[in-house]
Amino acid sequence: MEWKDVTSAEAEAKKHYRPSGWLLSFYVPAVFRFLASFRSLLSIEALKRAFSDKYAIMVGLCVVQGLLYLPFLILSPQKNLLMPKAMISALWLSVAVTAIAGMLVNLSQMTIPLIAGVVSVALFPWFLRTSKRAKLPHLAASC
Repeated sequence: MEWKDVTSAEAEAKKHYRPSGWLLSFYVPAVFRFLASFRSLLSIEALKRAFSDKYAIMVGLCVVQGLLYLPFLILSPQKNLLMPKAMISALWLSVAVTAIAGMLVNLSQMTIPLIAGVVSVALFPWFLRTSKRAKLPHLAASC
């Protein structure tokens, strides 16, 4: 996937060039997920109660999950060429890290985050390929 540069005048003239709609429906939850990942570090005692001696694995998972949202949070507003590939890779890595943490801690507690991760990995590329709003400002017409 290649990105298409647009001028400010083009962005003003076409409603699909502005960041809104479904793009915001991915961006806003990503901001909240990023903040929630690091907020959980403030409640280490709760993690200790929930996961006993394996709480350190969950702390590591929270930090890694938060850091994996940074490519999307930084590159998307910049319309950087790397954003689609970086975000899809980060989503897959997030699913893998969650699965590994689940195997080390308790897989039954990680089932819902794993399902949510797989769904987001499926929805984000689909959104990039089918959304007119995403294609016009970001992707080359050949996609």
